[in-house]
Amino acid sequence: MKDKSVSKHKAVLLSFDIEEFDLPKEHGAEISLEEGVKVSAEGLTRILKFLKKTGAKATFFITGNFAEMRPSLVLKIRDDGHEIACHGVDHFQPSKSDICESKKIVEKIADVKVAGYRQPRMGKIDYEELKRCGYKYDSSVNPAFIPGRYNHLNVPRVPFEKCGVVEVPTSVATFLRVPLFWLALHLFPIKMYIKFARMSLKKTGYFATYFHPWEFADLEDFKSVPSYIKNNSGEKLVERLEKVIVDLQKKGVEFVTYGRYVNLYYNCKKKRNDE
Repeated sequence: MKDKSVSKHKAVLLSFDIEEFDLPKEHGAEISLEEGVKVSAEGLTRILKFLKKTGAKATFFITGNFAEMRPSLVLKIRDDGHEIACHGVDHFQPSKSDICESKKIVEKIADVKVAGYRQPRMGKIDYEELKRCGYKYDSSVNPAFIPGRYNHLNVPRVPFEKCGVVEVPTSVATFLRVPLFWLALHLFPIKMYIKFARMSLKKTGYFATYFHPWEFADLEDFKSVPSYIKNNSGEKLVERLEKVIVDLQKKGVEFVTYGRYVNLYYNCKKKRNDE
């Protein structure tokens, strides 16, 4: 957000894509939906535990599949004071109809009004469909270049509007647009990751990152999962993310949900229009 009245509000936007564990399928191995949900449920339980310990609030983008198979965990997310958003229906085979359908499923199970969406694997998004389905914001853009996935080097690194929907890009390093998403915390030395997070926060006024529940589960038995993910998964990733959260909290930075941040965006826009 270029407006100074918005950028001065420093905030961390922590999020988790609560989906069925389907990473083995990307590497040619089979895994059932039931097993995939079981692995993610294990990781989600750990996530909620350490978030309660740190007091940090987050936004959870949840697939329809996961919500229908683990409704008690969806309610646990809500009751712990976190924001619930949508992440399609089937993570491995997304379709255009999932944008509206996932909202119906998640809102019914969580008994909340959903404002946000994230496309599985940060895929191409239909903003007109998002608007039609009643979403206020989206976070499906990683303003970086990921070979074989997407090239968003020409996309703004700060929130912008499209078709009446606010797009909240995830954060990248202030140089070369190095992604600061989930994989970065697996690969970078923890002090380097924290330094990049602070730099991004200073540059854009916010730091937005995301993770998946299966990263926090025990993945040793899954041979198809790359070793660089296994090495810093499970409890090790819990420890690493806790260090990031505690460091930023000590700096006085507030952890806010995407929904709250987007409301700030609209409030500042209204203020500008009224002036």
